[in-house]
Amino acid sequence: MFLYFAGDQEATRIIDSGRRAGGLFTCEVVMAEFYYKTCEKFGRDVAELRSISIRKSGIVVEPIEEKLTGVAATFRCTNRAKLSLADSYVIALCKVNGAQLITTDSLLQELNPNQTALLKVPRK
Repeated sequence: MFLYFAGDQEATRIIDSGRRAGGLFTCEVVMAEFYYKTCEKFGRDVAELRSISIRKSGIVVEPIEEKLTGVAATFRCTNRAKLSLADSYVIALCKVNGAQLITTDSLLQELNPNQTALLKVPRK
């Protein structure tokens, strides 16, 4: 999402394509992490605006529920030294929904290779 808000063409193309197809998902834990990181870098007003933008964009923000939590917890337990709770939830979300993860984090691609597409972070 950071690349999308930064105007990255590849991220914009992927998100716009997914939005048209009606198949973009995230979850509340990822939203919390995104808000935190945005607030840390750009302030609370920008974090709030971006959070509202995501929620109104057609991206489905899945609630935290028992099945998703079970998959995330199991995945984190087996990869605890490598993975944050938010990363565990995003991988769980992909597994539960049979969806593809689009990320800039090569570790997530390594841990979830069959369902992950890696975006390159542009260098300035």
